Order: sequence, then structure tokens, then C-alpha cells
Amino acid sequence: MIEKKKLVFTTNLKFYKKKNINNVNVFKSFENKHIFFCEGLILLKKIRNKFKLSYFDENNELFNYINHSVYIGSFKKKNIYAHNISKKKTASNLDQIDFFKNKIKKEDLSEIFFCDLRKVFLDLSIKDSYIAGVGKSIINWKVENSFCPKCGEKFLCNDFKWENKCINCKKITFARVNPVVIIIIINGKKTLLGRSYHFPDKLYSCLAGFVEPGETLEMAAIREIKEEVGIKITNIKYITNQPWPFPSSLMFGLMAKTTNKNLKIDKNEIEHAFWITKSKLKKILNSKTDKISAARKGTIARYLLENWVNNKI
Repeated sequence: MIEKKKLVFTTNLKFYKKKNINNVNVFKSFENKHIFFCEGLILLKKIRNKFKLSYFDENNELFNYINHSVYIGSFKKKNIYAHNISKKKTASNLDQIDFFKNKIKKEDLSEIFFCDLRKVFLDLSIKDSYIAGVGKSIINWKVENSFCPKCGEKFLCNDFKWENKCINCKKITFARVNPVVIIIIINGKKTLLGRSYHFPDKLYSCLAGFVEPGETLEMAAIREIKEEVGIKITNIKYITNQPWPFPSSLMFGLMAKTTNKNLKIDKNEIEHAFWITKSKLKKILNSKTDKISAARKGTIARYLLENWVNNKI
């Protein structure tokens, strides 16, 4: 039985997304909650060493700089919105972030700051990570897709919907979700750990890659592993899945077996990979060694590794 509570984004919260929340009067309700993004960064606050979302009401000056909005859903009868803010070109010589930092200082909001969501994502509560993750995915897509791909008309940004509808040709465009396979590979009593060049120091994880057009999950897994470490995998099984908003992915956790031990690492794909036993991996997962660290708690890779070590998969 998969323990879904351990996966980021998986939640039993009564959280609903409504399709018809485009009424301006509803948007201006004092009971609403609003989060803000700028240049891909999110506004957070830190209280007693815990990161939390910063919610704003309509009286805040930031509402004068909104250029994209989306309705996330309702929670405990409160509607939650995500917004992207951008200063007008003539507003200041400062860059976007510095400009809004000054606005925050003037309002004496010293505990609030801009942050790269990836760095603190797994430190947020499940509820906050869900809201922030969905908000980031949709807002980023809105910012990067401002014009109709069919006729070139600029999209209107005032209906709070997840999709874009062109007022000229009526084409409806939906946000893209990128499927990714992440595979725990078993060779007897060992599994394979690897690291990409963009990983933090000492961090190792399961190997992963995007699914390409025309591929099944199994085909993508076979291709990725062959490309990255030069081995053939078989007995591929689906384990679980997890949304991941970096950039906007749906991760499919798989388990596979191999009889190949000799790795042919493609340095253009990954930096390093090696086989490790359960006993040594358990020490890493329990932070009993400082030489390397495993995938962070809350990630699908961590879930796969912990369940293999504990003989649950």
C-alpha cells in the first residue's frame, strides 16, 4: 500500500477549484487570500524558523501591479488567488525585485521576502506547498504564454481561469504539464544513485528524464537509462506519482531491474553514478554519513529509496 501522505502535493484537504470564479465582486471579497510571484520568485515569510506563504488582502499596494492572476481554489470557505506582479517601465530605474522590496519595506512588512520556491518547497506545510506549487506552475505558464499560438492576439488576463481563451479566434489553450519518469534501478542487493550537474553538493538521487513524444513511460525509462549510464533495464513497474512545479512536471515513479553492473556514464547527461547496498543507503538516509546525501524528504525519489530500503517495494 502506497503511503500517499509522504508525497508532497498529496493531500486530503478539502480543496476545490471552481470554474466560474470570474466575478469581480467575488474577487474583492475581504475573505479572499492572495499570494504573489515576481520574476519567478514567491513572497514568503519566516516565523519561528518555519517558512510560510505570505497572504495579502486587497488593501495592499502590490495589487496595483498585477499583470496575471489565477484562481487556485477554495479552502475553508476562503478563495485563494495567485498573482504575478510587474512594475511599469516608467515606474523606476530599479529592477523588478528591488522595486517591490522597497514597496514591502514602506509597508513595514519586514518578515516578508522574495524567495526561490525550489529552495524551501519541501520545508513548507503540505497545504502551502500545494498552493505555492500550483500557483507557480500556472502563473509561470501565463507569463510565458501571453499571445494566442494560432492568431497572435494578446490574451486578456482578467478572468482568473487556468486556461487562456483568445478573444479573436476563440482558441482555448491549456497549461502544459511535462511528464517525467524517475526510476529506482535494482541489481541484486544494490540500487543505483546518480547526480546531475545542477544538484546541490553531495546530493544523489534516482535517475530521471522527460518523456518524449510517442513514448510510453516504460519506453522513456529504457531510453533515459541507456543514454545516461549505458545499461538495459527490464521488469519495469509503476510505483507512484507526484506533481512537481519545477518547471511544471508530473513525476512518475518507476521501479526496474537490471543484470548489468558496468556503467558507461555519459558526462553530457549526468555527473556521476554508482551502485550502493541497502545497508549503506540506510546510513545515508538516516544522515549517519556526511560524505553524500540522498534525495530530500518529500520528494518522490526519497520515497522510492526509503521504501526499497525498508523492503516495501
